[in-house]
Amino acid sequence: MTTHHTRADRAEPPIGAVIGPTLDRHRAMIERHRERAAARKRAWLVSARGRRCVARWLRRTANAAHDPDPVRRRQNVLLHYRAAAVRAELLEIAATLERADDPDPACLAQLHELLANGCNSPLYNSAIHVSELRATLYGVRAGLGSACPRSASPSRGVTVGHTVRPTFRRSHA
Repeated sequence: MTTHHTRADRAEPPIGAVIGPTLDRHRAMIERHRERAAARKRAWLVSARGRRCVARWLRRTANAAHDPDPVRRRQNVLLHYRAAAVRAELLEIAATLERADDPDPACLAQLHELLANGCNSPLYNSAIHVSELRATLYGVRAGLGSACPRSASPSRGVTVGHTVRPTFRRSHA
């Protein structure tokens, strides 16, 4: 009894027909995973805990600018002269961030990118001009300015720091 070849009469699909949909499915899975990871990161940055963490990071960076120990300064990749130049702004943003009720996630993402990305951050890369650092901080301050709670209404007074100073309006008759 002889056996015949069972696959001889069936046509095999071309290799591209099998691999193409499989690769598309894998690409879609990877893209969905990246989108979910980015959404989780944005949600964490906007949370109170994430904002406190970024504020602490800003303060650490600002305080590292004036570190007197030359060994620690040499081992750190931070460009200390740039951090020293914007120290007051970093501390101001940290204070604003802690007071913010509902900050803009894009501003927080910019701050995180500025502090975390050693390749593209002007705080760590001397090839990037210092004006990029100032522009980023200006944009973050402007974005966070609208998220801060107002402790006084315009009719009661002007907010200066954490205190309310009364405003006196004179009418010119």
